Amino acid sequence: MFQFILDWSEVWALLIPLTIILFLKSPDRVLDPIVIYVFVAFLLNTLATIMQQFYGQMPAGLKNNNILYNLHSLARVFFFGWYFGRITTQRLALVNKGILMIYSVLVILNFIFFESPFFLSPRLFAAESIVLLFLCISFFLRSIQDESHTNWTSQPPFLIFTGVALYEAITFFIFLFIYPIFNKSPEFAQLCMQIYQVIFVVYCIFLALALRRKRKKTVAA
Repeated sequence: MFQFILDWSEVWALLIPLTIILFLKSPDRVLDPIVIYVFVAFLLNTLATIMQQFYGQMPAGLKNNNILYNLHSLARVFFFGWYFGRITTQRLALVNKGILMIYSVLVILNFIFFESPFFLSPRLFAAESIVLLFLCISFFLRSIQDESHTNWTSQPPFLIFTGVALYEAITFFIFLFIYPIFNKSPEFAQLCMQIYQVIFVVYCIFLALALRRKRKKTVAA
């Protein structure tokens, strides 16, 4: 039962922030990138999990779900990058755009010359972690240097980037070495995937808390 719950964690965990979005709607448009991301992630993860859990019943063309995970990685970078550009200073927003442009070029070159999009790409996930950790650290540094007396720890961006930072810091090493780990020690690889599934649940909880916090602030206003 525990393994069954973990196997479907990439789907039901996203139902936590999705429930907040559907039943506690907020008029704040700043969070639009996060809201859209949750819907996109839920769709991709649902399809990927169904393809994995019902692998034997799937037609030949639907047995490979790696491209869905690669697409989710791309979505995570661009939607959180979009959100970061909305809440940061103009100078950091320009830096953010430059980083996303470089990231886009590197991704295109990687899939043209080095890796197939139909294989889980360690390079893609490593690049995702580097970009998003940079954005998270930039946000935290800006919060520390902020002189407006804003309590950032009570703001939705703090919860969002804390969740992203935890997720990326842990999964960076898992995905970077996923193939060597599976080849040398399948048991340890299985443990790594369980850690990934647990941290994904934590990540979704942070997104839900951020959306819930914004809803409460809106209602209070």
